[in-house]
Amino acid sequence: MKDMINQMSADEIRGKVNKAALMEYGDLKSLVTEKWEEGAEGIVAALNNSDIEKPLLGLWKEHADEIFAGIEAAAKAVGTDHKVLYLPEGEDELAESLKDQAEQAGTEIRVGFLNKRANQGCIFHHIETMYELANILADSYEPGYHIAVQKDGKIAELKKYPYGTKLSEIADAEDVKAVRLGTMLYGPEILETTLDEQTKVGNGLLTIFSSKSCIIDECEKILLAERRQSCGKCNFCREGLIQLHTMMKEITQGQGKKEFVDMLDEISEAMTFSTPCSMGQTASDVVRGSLEHFSSEYDDHIKKKKCAADVCKSFMTIYIDPNTCEGCEECADVCPADAIEGKAGFIHMIDEFECTKCGKCIEVCEEDAIIQTTGRVPKLPTRLTKVGKFKKRH
Repeated sequence: MKDMINQMSADEIRGKVNKAALMEYGDLKSLVTEKWEEGAEGIVAALNNSDIEKPLLGLWKEHADEIFAGIEAAAKAVGTDHKVLYLPEGEDELAESLKDQAEQAGTEIRVGFLNKRANQGCIFHHIETMYELANILADSYEPGYHIAVQKDGKIAELKKYPYGTKLSEIADAEDVKAVRLGTMLYGPEILETTLDEQTKVGNGLLTIFSSKSCIIDECEKILLAERRQSCGKCNFCREGLIQLHTMMKEITQGQGKKEFVDMLDEISEAMTFSTPCSMGQTASDVVRGSLEHFSSEYDDHIKKKKCAADVCKSFMTIYIDPNTCEGCEECADVCPADAIEGKAGFIHMIDEFECTKCGKCIEVCEEDAIIQTTGRVPKLPTRLTKVGKFKKRH
């Protein structure tokens, strides 16, 4: 493929790519040839900085030659010899495996967060775009997207789906409460969307959340992962993520305030246009999606002080039914917080201030005497009482 590119002129490369109307993959859609119009000091290929799960690194397993060829073609199209490939932080082993191919392609490999300021004057391309660029030049291009489906924390194999494919054909899921496509969060109706050149697939991950999921809790976990991913050099990204995550965590802990909703919306919107890279520009997408499609969950957590999915532990109470407890001490033995008081033959009691609500006591109780509820708690013993005596005394 390298020989084929060497035989083509810059105009020929531009012409074929323009005819194919190749769009830049990732979060920011634009025609590739439009990015080439003003030339560049170099070509930088990478994943989006916001790509935390990194499913698209799977392209390197089978298509490394095509990706390097695409980088070479892009560089020739804009008239530069400066070619850089960024791999995410922690991918040193992958970088080492690509070292020889990179040297042959005249491409420098760097491992770490893509710093746009340090690469000013360069054109940034997604590695998926470089793969498809090579296919266009080889006349083997089939428009579509590489997508991996994530459900119950497991990511399936990365596959390519052509334009015209419905998301429901890709996910094939029955119990769907929410869908996250790339960085954006939607309701289940998004599965009726058909893939085309304008679809924002982002990081190539289609995540399904079932009815057992709490959207607020899922947002909190995503924001925490994004805080860890962010380089922290931009104020709006760094401070915005801190504030968004802090508020979301407080909501899951039952400490949410009604003014949080407006603050989340304001900060989220500001982040989208106040940061230079995809990390800050898309980090608030999940919050914006949750506010638009799942406003009722904010009402539940903030106003009604409940979690409809029974996920947020702060809204739960765990107690021991005094009429069922046999005083076997099994629950006290497994409690990591020593929050259960009792001795053999006596009704056990849970200290709600010490209890972490881990649920280990519930798992070991053979009498099903330990109850988890978001409702009203019945009258319970306040001191050690022999098994069977509480009902008579109260």
